[in-house]
Amino acid sequence: MIDLSHYKEVNKDGITAAVVNDGKVLLLKRIWLPFMSFPGIWTFITGGRKEGEEYLDAAYREIEEETKIERKHLKLIARIDNVMLYDPVWKRKKWRNAFFVFSSSKTEVKLDMENRNYRWASMDEIANGKNYTNIFADRVLIEKKIKDVL
Repeated sequence: MIDLSHYKEVNKDGITAAVVNDGKVLLLKRIWLPFMSFPGIWTFITGGRKEGEEYLDAAYREIEEETKIERKHLKLIARIDNVMLYDPVWKRKKWRNAFFVFSSSKTEVKLDMENRNYRWASMDEIANGKNYTNIFADRVLIEKKIKDVL
């Protein structure tokens, strides 16, 4: 686990979702804007939760907004309610999100304006940091959860 003692904990209420298909994990490359979360890096789908929205519904909504993969093409296969994320770019903040793993019957992705590229990566590529930036305090837990369902 990474030492985040010098990071300020902030109150963000959101989700992170890994989408898997045929042994690969969907990664999105975020656009580079200073006010965006995770600017310029390859990572999973992330987003905020609207007031009163269930975390699972927020995950489905964020996946569709960012990739155009609809709920009917997704199946929930794993969930962790409380994971610590941190900003590896600006190195200032940390927060907690709900984390989900979904399988997708669809591989075609249409990106929204928050992302500029996507790719389907193997877990070896993710574990080795190949075109992937870790955003989790306990990356081993997240990688194990994904590997368990692949």
